[in-house]
Amino acid sequence: MFVPENVGDLLQFLDTHQTGVHLIANGTDLINRIQRKQITPKTLVDLTGLHEFNYVKKENGMVKIGALTTVSELIASPIIDQRYDVFREVAMKFGGPSIINMATVGGNICSASSSEDLLPVLLVLEAHVRLRSIGGERTVSVEEFVTGKRTTRLRPNEVLVETRFPELDVDSACSFEKVGMRNSLIIAFVNCAVYLRLNKQSGIVDDARIAFNRVSGKIPQRARQTENRLKNKKLNEVLADTTAKLRSELKLTSDFRVSEKYRMDVASAIFKRALLRCARKLSGEKIIV
Repeated sequence: MFVPENVGDLLQFLDTHQTGVHLIANGTDLINRIQRKQITPKTLVDLTGLHEFNYVKKENGMVKIGALTTVSELIASPIIDQRYDVFREVAMKFGGPSIINMATVGGNICSASSSEDLLPVLLVLEAHVRLRSIGGERTVSVEEFVTGKRTTRLRPNEVLVETRFPELDVDSACSFEKVGMRNSLIIAFVNCAVYLRLNKQSGIVDDARIAFNRVSGKIPQRARQTENRLKNKKLNEVLADTTAKLRSELKLTSDFRVSEKYRMDVASAIFKRALLRCARKLSGEKIIV
């Protein structure tokens, strides 16, 4: 175990130790994987003392979230007001108190699997991650950052320090839905996030973004064909057609948890639910989370 005293100490260590090293915050995902012998780290690097990676703030039209911010800290932040209730919708089904008090935003992103509930939301918010090494920083979209199940563009000498996304305006809303074996403490059979930008006068959809924990593989992705079906049309006129397009776009599979048919039926249902929840938010209706 290596415990860096500061960020410079961390970056120096990562630059000189680039094999067998795993970063750990509170370990809600990593510890389970070690116990199941899915990974065998040579060295664990404890990030919990790096408090400069724990924040939620707004700057220059962007919402910025430090990588070590926990889910409970995120939803408690005054920055995460009613416009960002989507994060509370995630937290309601993310896990029990012990999980939401420990799981970090950065850890959820870097885990890079279909069980990570924050990823679909960050995809529809068009979030980017800020990556830092001793040689400098770079920014990568969340969509490009996750390259496959448990694989990312994080280099061996880098650490993810922040995720950021543009502020939502008054004509935009975002919503999240999830279905699993129970109402909470679950790995999703299907989860879905929807971003909707609506012209309130005409009822025309200016922009739509849709993401599922699985679209054509085993990582969260955007359903771009379905998004295009919605754009520049009236929501109430194309909903049925859009749902049919979604079913043709999704390439879901069966596993030990649930069948392909069930996943497809649930995906269609929660997509409509998330889309209509966005529309209700934009109409001014108060949504109880």
